Amino acid sequence: MAAIYENSKFEQVKWENDMYCAVRICDLNQWQRGKINRVVSETTVEVVLYDFGTKEIVNIICLRKLDEKLKPIGTLALECSLVDIRPAGGSKQWTATACDCISYYLTGAIANIIIQENDGSEPLPVKIFCNDEAGQLIDISEYLMKKGLAFRNKSDADPEKPLEVALKQESPCLNELILETECTPKCLVPEKEVTLSVNEPKEHESKKLVLKSRMDGAYKPPIIPDMKELQAIINCIGDDGTIYMVPKSLENELNKLMTDIQNNFKCLGLLEPYCWRKEEACVVRGSDTMWYRGKVIEVGGGTVRVQYVDYGYIEKIPQCHLYPVALYADIPTFCIPCQLYKTVPVGNFWQQDAVELLQELLTKRVVEIHFLELLLSEAGAPVLPPYTMLTLPIPGELFPVSVKHLVSPNKMYICLESAEGLNQESDTEDSGVSWDLESESLDQVLKHCNQNVESLPFLTDFRTEMPCLAEYSDGLWYRAKLLSIKEFDPVNILVEFVDYGSSEKLPTSRLRQIPSHLMQYPVQAVKVLLAGFKPPLYDTEKKRIPYCPEWSMQALWAMMDCLQGKKLYASTVVSFSFYFLPNMSYLGF
Repeated sequence: MAAIYENSKFEQVKWENDMYCAVRICDLNQWQRGKINRVVSETTVEVVLYDFGTKEIVNIICLRKLDEKLKPIGTLALECSLVDIRPAGGSKQWTATACDCISYYLTGAIANIIIQENDGSEPLPVKIFCNDEAGQLIDISEYLMKKGLAFRNKSDADPEKPLEVALKQESPCLNELILETECTPKCLVPEKEVTLSVNEPKEHESKKLVLKSRMDGAYKPPIIPDMKELQAIINCIGDDGTIYMVPKSLENELNKLMTDIQNNFKCLGLLEPYCWRKEEACVVRGSDTMWYRGKVIEVGGGTVRVQYVDYGYIEKIPQCHLYPVALYADIPTFCIPCQLYKTVPVGNFWQQDAVELLQELLTKRVVEIHFLELLLSEAGAPVLPPYTMLTLPIPGELFPVSVKHLVSPNKMYICLESAEGLNQESDTEDSGVSWDLESESLDQVLKHCNQNVESLPFLTDFRTEMPCLAEYSDGLWYRAKLLSIKEFDPVNILVEFVDYGSSEKLPTSRLRQIPSHLMQYPVQAVKVLLAGFKPPLYDTEKKRIPYCPEWSMQALWAMMDCLQGKKLYASTVVSFSFYFLPNMSYLGF
């Protein structure tokens, strides 16, 4: 197109709807194919750039007749639609907030798209997975439902669909198990707490979504019994001498889980190419043709080395026998890895004959286990649950807030304020972390931790979202979580201070393991999107926010001036965005 139109001259044409044209995109200095969508005025028209799926209002000076040689080439952009969801609120039209949310995550992003059905018609029904701000893969459909911007279609109960499995009502045992495990702590929980609930599941829970997407990362670790002795079934012995066992008391629950997996998961496996990652959760079709929960250990050639997380077995599997989802992700794995206490193999290496002897003596037998020592996770840090989120007032109710961290003019982190605490000054600058925590008890616990911080071990587990204590520039330690590793030599990690929303790149020497009792407090800062306005389509300001170029620095400073020192009130529109009322008046430019 550049060769055809680079030196072309403007010609007066009477443009009408549905006429094909060539459009010069001035910002990109590029010619693209388009189709007239509507005539706005004598000098401007709205065109659909059908190779990109976007609409632009352009001056007719930028239009040329489309060359006949370019018309037969098919549309290069595919029209897709998210399957099995509908707009929230009863409307058939998607709200601007939902569209903004989708646009925020997908525009310009590299995403994984799985076509659910291809009968040649458009739009194609698809599932879309993309990375969020923390680099975690999220299912856009699930995310919209989680944020209250979409509902699942009522007809969505077909167990044959590969990315969605309905939990059948005739399997109440697993419903109860899911409900029970959701309300138990995620750290070391006594085995006796993993019992079936006697309460009947509510009607709306009979179709609970049990298939989690890749964004969940991994299955929950097994629950370690708090008893010193128990009976267990030995499933297998690893090459490194690790003994994989399942408590005898959980045998029935494991059998029920396997029955429900076979009844509910119907899939031929993943036939298209897929980039597997180490430690990724998956579903495995074993040599016995049954489906199992698994995780990827190693990828090589056309096979993947996987571990059956509920049994401990490790096996090489063809890639077509795996599916990249975490099935029944709310249920912890059943298999517990163990080691013989103070038993070191000759030469510090388990020889094959020693492993075979253990297999002969222990495999498939019921044995009595004596717990003598609880090891830390492989990385050396205790396995902790994620931080709990702050509960917000119901939609429509006004509540006082303070702004802790400003990301852009319409994105920020807020804290709930008590009515008495509104005279305290809010910290809206990136460079400050204030000490006005809403919870006095959290304030006291953090103060005590700062006084004894030298007794806390350094952080050694650097997985994404890992809770920790991080040292801020003021020399004090605050609750934080890991976002990503930014540099490797030396190692620098991007962390977010969860009670304030600000982030900073820190060396490992400024990260320590967080005491477990600090995890009981919900995060104090909530990330919000202000409803009712968005970046301007045309902005002549040259200074842009580097990480958010759709906004100018002038707009950011203007928003800071609006918020600084004001008494702020918020009202939840949906669980994704807010209206702000400084001094009880609507905020706007």
